[in-house]
Amino acid sequence: MRAGSVCRGALAMLAASGSLLADDLADATRVPEAVLEEVRGGFDIPENLHASLMLERIARVNGEQVAHLTVDIPDIGRMTAEQASALAEAAGPLVIQNGPANSFNLADVGPASTVIQNTLNDQHIVALTTISVAVNTLGAYQQMIFHDGLAQALGGIAGVR
Repeated sequence: MRAGSVCRGALAMLAASGSLLADDLADATRVPEAVLEEVRGGFDIPENLHASLMLERIARVNGEQVAHLTVDIPDIGRMTAEQASALAEAAGPLVIQNGPANSFNLADVGPASTVIQNTLNDQHIVALTTISVAVNTLGAYQQMIFHDGLAQALGGIAGVR
């Protein structure tokens, strides 16, 4: 990747944030899709690998549910835009405030943070985050172990190769 592409990309980000005006970029060269594709993040999942993800965040104060965020992505390799948005929302900061005079600056925490503020006595507060990930490779792994064990067993028998 060329340095000019990085500079133009940085300028585009500044323009999007409002630090530059669109007129400032009128003469800038557009970055080709092929170059952009090289620098984009993400990951590829092989065709024979199936992975799913479920994220659930629940908070209760004195038995009453005060927050519930959940997302279920049955196939990460075929995630939809709606599922990605739901994941971003469920993985965002979760702030629970119980009682008066709580104050908090959301900019002070990172993603997937849970902040609980309580100014009352004798409160029962429960915050639970469940992450479930499933992949279809367990069967392949068990089959590989079986074949390795079988090969070792057969290799120990005289005359068998």
